[in-house]
Amino acid sequence: MKKFFILVISIIYIFVFFGCQKQEQPKREESVMSDTSLPSISERVKAYAPTIIKTDLSKFTDRQQKLVHMLVEAGKIADEIFWEQTSYDAVAVRDSLEKLNAPENKDILEYAMINYGPYDRIYGEKRFVGNGPGVRPPGGTYYPADMAKTEFEDYIKAHPEQKDELESQYTVVVRDGSKLKAVPFHIAYPLAMKLADKLDEAAEYADNPSFKNYLKLRAEAIRTDNYFKSDMAWMDVKNNNIDVIIGPIENYEDAMFNYKTAYEAVVMIKDEEATKEFEMYKKHVLDFEMALPYDKKYIRNKVGEGSQINFEDVVYFGGDCQKGIKTIAASLPNDPKVREAKGGKNSMFKNMMEAKLEKIVVPIGERILDPSLLPYVDKKAFITLVTLHEVSHTLGRSTVYGNDKLTIRKALMDRFSAIEEAKADVLGLYNHQVLRDMNIYNDEYVKKAVVTYIAGLYRSIRFGTKEAHGKANLIELNFLIDNKAIVRNTDGKLSYDPATFFSKVAELAKTLLTIEAQGDYNAAVKLMDKYCKMTDEQSDIIKSLKDIPRDIDTKYVY
Repeated sequence: MKKFFILVISIIYIFVFFGCQKQEQPKREESVMSDTSLPSISERVKAYAPTIIKTDLSKFTDRQQKLVHMLVEAGKIADEIFWEQTSYDAVAVRDSLEKLNAPENKDILEYAMINYGPYDRIYGEKRFVGNGPGVRPPGGTYYPADMAKTEFEDYIKAHPEQKDELESQYTVVVRDGSKLKAVPFHIAYPLAMKLADKLDEAAEYADNPSFKNYLKLRAEAIRTDNYFKSDMAWMDVKNNNIDVIIGPIENYEDAMFNYKTAYEAVVMIKDEEATKEFEMYKKHVLDFEMALPYDKKYIRNKVGEGSQINFEDVVYFGGDCQKGIKTIAASLPNDPKVREAKGGKNSMFKNMMEAKLEKIVVPIGERILDPSLLPYVDKKAFITLVTLHEVSHTLGRSTVYGNDKLTIRKALMDRFSAIEEAKADVLGLYNHQVLRDMNIYNDEYVKKAVVTYIAGLYRSIRFGTKEAHGKANLIELNFLIDNKAIVRNTDGKLSYDPATFFSKVAELAKTLLTIEAQGDYNAAVKLMDKYCKMTDEQSDIIKSLKDIPRDIDTKYVY
């Protein structure tokens, strides 16, 4: 009875405290803690398997170890800036829960830490603690909380001279009387200066000249919000066993327009052996481009020059890549000018991939696949699927055909992330067939890739319909089921049709590539309206997987 009384008082305190905060929020407020259709908070926490990501630094010199630790310190600053970007009261929720320090609130605090705030990344971004908007505002804190999408669009039309700064990846939009004003990130987030200083400090311990140069330029970029030089310098870091991705990078957090970037940090050390094994993909990037299954007029004759594929062990994740579903790979930089000049760097997070395969993909396969396919759920195939997914981000056009000044990201706006992730997914699979036709892979290995891909689809659609990768996998799954490439047996288990599977994969790839090449926003909307939906059948399958973790809850030891 005493524990129950403490729990009630604690929850009341949370509701009252958060309800009294002067946050700039829309007037519509509701508590979502009463939504009985969702699992309890404790059940949702359990959906993230506790996972220790441990990295051995003993092989490094004292200076190298000091460098890694300083990069982690920088990453923690980037992580704190990301908390400011997710929602207007994310930091207040976190800090208040920490101050309560009641055992009964342990799960709520843990879930807030996983989601970086009070909104559930898996369950439709619904609020799970305190009073506030029932669903996470799509613009995060990048725009005024009471600003509608149409208001922004109408304002840009009326004030075209402000278009570039308001739509910039590196500005926050605020009200200035009756006007809208763009505030650069380095001013909006005072911690950015502290982050830049820490990178300068870390650079003093970098003995590799190209990495030292990158850290210095990255610090300057964070102070000025001009990232071109540092991105170019990062592509020149090739012979260093320590690397870092840090700063405002991906656009997923801006669900309103997909313009604004979110802070993240990945500190990593290279797995030399695994990197060498997969280097052959670099040699075939142009071959992949030439084999793209769409109108040949869109194909580029120069692609992939300078591209890198590095297998890394993660030392630390912070910010955008750590929220909710954890990242397992990255293909960067996103700047098309850098891509054109120097290719891209594909960073494959080997220890993260292995953790997810063991705890999620294999158990899903055992639950949903035809028993005859189970031997084909394969560790190496999972890694090659992820690797070729990242390589495939470099394929196809980065600007609209006939208008090199208009990026596909800008043309497709809020639809870009889902379309781009779906494109990379299907091309990652399609390119296994390309490599088979080149006699690099055999039929047996391609079958492993297909089966592992199908199990992986259900891993990703469990991320939720608000998350870009979840949306992408829904598009793929629904398309392949509708076209009978993936089939459900009479016993409910999943299989596929070898005779038609890759022709349907090619058909979907053609559709996605063409949408991007033409910058066709309306076609993207139409495709997503048709296929980006959760059917009753899929919901039933997902419910059958409820005891299998949706993702991992990582702690980093180094």
